[in-house]
Amino acid sequence: MGNPGKVLAGTVVLAVSLAAGPSGAVSTLDGWPSRTVYLSNDAPFVVFGVTPTQLVRKAQHLRLTFIATDRLSQVQVFPFVRTGPGAPAPLNRPVSCGPRDAGSWDCAIPVGHLLTELDGPRGELGLRIEAHGDPRKPADHSTVVVTLPLSD
Repeated sequence: MGNPGKVLAGTVVLAVSLAAGPSGAVSTLDGWPSRTVYLSNDAPFVVFGVTPTQLVRKAQHLRLTFIATDRLSQVQVFPFVRTGPGAPAPLNRPVSCGPRDAGSWDCAIPVGHLLTELDGPRGELGLRIEAHGDPRKPADHSTVVVTLPLSD
């Protein structure tokens, strides 16, 4: 099963690489307090997480990490903000994060302009992620929504 020392070292390197986002904010490996929900999962696509897992209103970028288990023909991320769960959430222009070959990938999502749209002390930022596998198979599609709470 491999050298336990190398496996442990790889885990530590992975944890450290995920621990600090573009703004230096700390992230947890389970993603809390961010939340990931799969609406459909038929593409070779897995969301590994977002960094940071909670945003401050001054944040400018968010890092999405995902895994492609096979080639992805397209990955589009539609960011949105809303005052809270269940509130209206118009989707913004998509950010292209693909196509991608099989492997682990990061994608920077600009969010600063969206966070200025929220009034009041509460709110959340979300990412609606649309991933497409083989373009000849329309059912080869996944939709994932990641939401993150905002703090001042």
